[in-house]
Formats: sequence, C-alpha cells, structure tokens
Amino acid sequence: MENRYPILLLLSALLCSACERTLDFEGPENEKATDLVINGTAVVGTPLTVYLSRAYQIDKVPSIQYYDYEHAVLFKDDLTTDYLTDDYLAKTAVRDAEVTVEVNGQESYPMSYDAQGICYTCRYVPQEGDRIRVKAVSGGRELSVETVVPTKPSIEIIGHEVLAENPYLDMAGLVNQSDTIMRLRCRISGGGENSYYRLRVRSERSQTLKTSEQYWKDDGWQRLYYHYYVMQDVYFSNDELFTDNRLTQSFGGWPAYFSNVFDGTLASGRTFTIDSPKAYISSDVLNSNKTSRDEIPEIAPRVMVELQAISEDLYKFLKAMQLYRITGNDRDAEPILIPSNVQNGWGILGALSYDRHFVEYGD
Repeated sequence: MENRYPILLLLSALLCSACERTLDFEGPENEKATDLVINGTAVVGTPLTVYLSRAYQIDKVPSIQYYDYEHAVLFKDDLTTDYLTDDYLAKTAVRDAEVTVEVNGQESYPMSYDAQGICYTCRYVPQEGDRIRVKAVSGGRELSVETVVPTKPSIEIIGHEVLAENPYLDMAGLVNQSDTIMRLRCRISGGGENSYYRLRVRSERSQTLKTSEQYWKDDGWQRLYYHYYVMQDVYFSNDELFTDNRLTQSFGGWPAYFSNVFDGTLASGRTFTIDSPKAYISSDVLNSNKTSRDEIPEIAPRVMVELQAISEDLYKFLKAMQLYRITGNDRDAEPILIPSNVQNGWGILGALSYDRHFVEYGD
C-alpha cells in the first residue's frame, strides 16, 4: 500500500507534462516599428482639420521637451490655439498620406497637408447631424474613422456677480488669477440619455502696452508695442453635475473629484453656480508671454461660458485622459485604457457643437 503513492505521483507528473505547450513569444524586435494615428475634432462651423502621425514603441519614442500644465497655460501663443503643444507632433507627423473625408455617404472632399499647422485640412465645414468618415492611406496601409456631429446644446446665463474675494488662491497649480472672481448662475436646456457635454469656462483678457523700445521705420523712430493675452480655464462648483469620484487627486488647479465633462442624465433643465477666478497680466506674463502680433484684439476682462455637446467617443476619451493625467506617474496604478475609434489604427475622431456666451466684468 505504501508503494502506491509514489506511483500515482509519477503518473500525475507524466500526464501534466503531456499537456505542456511551448508558446512563441514575439518581443519588441518583432513588433511593428510604427502605427498610424488619426486625431481630430469636427467642430460645427469650422473647416475640418485632422492630424495624422505615428505611434512609436516605448524604446523608440522621439525625444522632446515636455511642457507641464503651468508652462502650457503661461505660454499660450495666440487666440486660435490653446497651448504650445506641437513639439511631439512635429517629430511624428505623417506628411505624405492620401486623406479624404466623406460626408453622409455622399459628398467626398480631398484633404491636403498644411505644413504650418502640421495637419490635413479641406474646405468641408461640419454641420449638425453630419456623419463624417475620414480615410487615410500611407505606406500601403489604410485606416478609417467615423463620427456624427451632435445637435447644438443650449445654456443660459441667468445671472452673475463679481466678488472681491477669491477663496481658490491657494489651489496648487492655479495660475494667471487675481483676488477677484465672477460667480455665474447657469441653466442647461435639453440633455437626457445618450447626450454628452463639456463645459468650458474661460476668464480672459488682453492688453496692448507701449514699451521703451524703439525701431526705425519710414525715416523715423517708432515706439514698439507688445500685445498680451492671458486666460484662466479653471473654474469651480459644488454642484454634483461636476463630480467624478474616480479623480482622487487635483491637477493643474482643478480640484480633486471635479470634472468638466459629464453626460446628460443630470444636465437636463439643471441650474447650477460656478466660480471663475479673474485672469490678470502678471509679471511672469509680461516677461514671457508677449507678442508683437498686431492681429490680437484688445479684450476687456470677461468670462466665456461655452457648453459643448460632444460625441460619445470624444466623451469617453476625455474622461479617460482626465483619469490618466493624475495616474500617469504612479507606477503602482492600474493601467488606464485610452479609447480609440479608428479602424486599423489608433486615435480619436470626435465631434462637437457649442453654445457660447461672454460676460464682461465691466468697470
């Protein structure tokens, strides 16, 4: 009886070894060197622009200078782009692809490469309800992506007041603000299931200042002027509409558990209050954010309130990125999946329409 156990163990080992299978492992040297990426947002009333680039393996990513959030806010270059963030795109852009856009399964428009914008553009201007399909062919590979432009949302500014106190001055990462805030009361119309939104609230101003510098023009010395533009995108609200319990850390002045991206289940007919710190031209801006571009207009201090109706794919992408940006440096954090709606490639093509209002501070 005692000799049975060694025999049974030997039989079990033989059976287990018979089930073993050697699996082939393809390391980084066998992976594709690049993957095509399409990114873009179809905005109602604005000619369509898309970006085509390559995604690289982690050990082959081009070396660039990364900007932190404060740097990006302080060094905004003009009124048409948000931040100076094209360093990586300039090194990874695909400039010789064949890109076309098809609208509602009927009209087709060729897209041409714009070297200055590092993007592909065309004369097509998105409209509400348009179904857009972008196709790109490069190096024998073809990828495509689709999106539908949402219907224009509606937000109403019920009232506002200027308060000569700012309880948010100590928020880490909050820049370009003064000791004054504007408190606005707003109401959203529409909403409901299968609708998605982002609320932008931007305090902004510009100013033209005469300097002591001079330059020679038309047989005379001319005084040099600099144009300054500053803005503050961070705002605050205690309304549950902006609560996201996954965002356990603050970021760039945005408080923890706060998100400006939300679905329509709570938005329909909702009234809420928001606080926007007043932007000001600081000494940092005077030293680093000046431009001699004459086309920058003079803007009195004001707050822009813009409700965006966004496509579902863009909503999921923005939500994922807000979570990623607070966990990207934590090696123990769970991986964050960044959504993609591109076939045979990577990236996001989103769409949005918007309702925009401006409220001035006044004298």
